[in-house]
Amino acid sequence: MKKIQILQIIMLFVLVISFFSVLFTTDVYNEVQTKIVKELCLSCIKLKPNTIKEYRFETANGASHPDFILENLSKGPIILDYRITFCPGCIDLENNVFSKVFNTSFPNPLEDDEDTEIPDLLYLERPFKNTNVTFIHFNTDDNDSLDVPPDGIYAKSRNIYDIVGDEGNPMVVFITYGYNHGFVEPCYSTVYEIGTQEELLELIYESINLYNENKEASH
Repeated sequence: MKKIQILQIIMLFVLVISFFSVLFTTDVYNEVQTKIVKELCLSCIKLKPNTIKEYRFETANGASHPDFILENLSKGPIILDYRITFCPGCIDLENNVFSKVFNTSFPNPLEDDEDTEIPDLLYLERPFKNTNVTFIHFNTDDNDSLDVPPDGIYAKSRNIYDIVGDEGNPMVVFITYGYNHGFVEPCYSTVYEIGTQEELLELIYESINLYNENKEASH
């Protein structure tokens, strides 16, 4: 009986060693690691029940909407795209969804070095359903950024709209006008997962409809 137990322990030990050897000596480890990071990144909404897609009036930290938001909101709905440098989910969202809907390309922050300063801010205006939509993309992970410094208004605005509170990524915010107990006020919907162009367009049109319904009463 003892011999069988010893053999089982030895076999288990060999299997464990073989498993880790395969992971760390082949590309399997990198592929698994990348997939895990990507899935966790894009699944924030599944892990946090309070990230339901809805419009809110009170900001996440109780602060007022930044001036750059109010200025752009006078022209139409706003979409904020927050990202960090090492974020596979952010790259997928930009290259496979945002780039196609907004017909643009995104700077790759990984190309930033001592000789090349990659922009950390992208500002676009696009018409949808005869309504202007302002799209603002930030990389908030570059401590040496000239466009989005850590203590600047763009980077700090993240805490205003991050309803999870732990800086989940990717974080996309739709800002428009809504009706709040007799008053028309800015409202926002923070989304932690967008999988398709169709889903993005649906959210854009929703923000446009709210904006057009309430914009006259906002002035």
